[in-house]
Amino acid sequence: MKKVTFFIPMFVLLLFLAACNGDSESFDPKVEQEKATSVINSVLSSFEDQEKVAEAKTRDEANVIAWKKLKEKNTVAISKDLSKEDQKRLLYLLTVNKAEELNGETKSNLLFSQEVKIKNVSFNETEEKYVFDMERFEIDHTLITLKREEGIWKIITVQNPE
Repeated sequence: MKKVTFFIPMFVLLLFLAACNGDSESFDPKVEQEKATSVINSVLSSFEDQEKVAEAKTRDEANVIAWKKLKEKNTVAISKDLSKEDQKRLLYLLTVNKAEELNGETKSNLLFSQEVKIKNVSFNETEEKYVFDMERFEIDHTLITLKREEGIWKIITVQNPE
């Protein structure tokens, strides 16, 4: 009887350990970098180059319109926790303002720009996130960080390097 009472908890413990280890997914940095890069590239090519994504009286108004369109087209790629400041930086990276004068009033036209290129990619092993060093017009540098949320790589921060 003692063997049976000892065997049952041991069997349950082994079953629990096997369940925990049996389903674990191994993290392959190269494969995951390809997935993260695919997400970045889809955002960088969301619209046609020089396509008008927003038109308004001021750039601030145009930014609101452009952000809605960009977010709508990239709902899977952009974290819902992306800060307002990071949203502005991403818009700055992806759009060009072509303001024009009409009858004494200025009109802001935001055109989508595909001038942003990936310069470098680094992997933060402890946090399992990728940081993309992005270059625009060969002078502006921005760091975009992607992390897995709900099993999908998403943009979580957009920062100027310091």
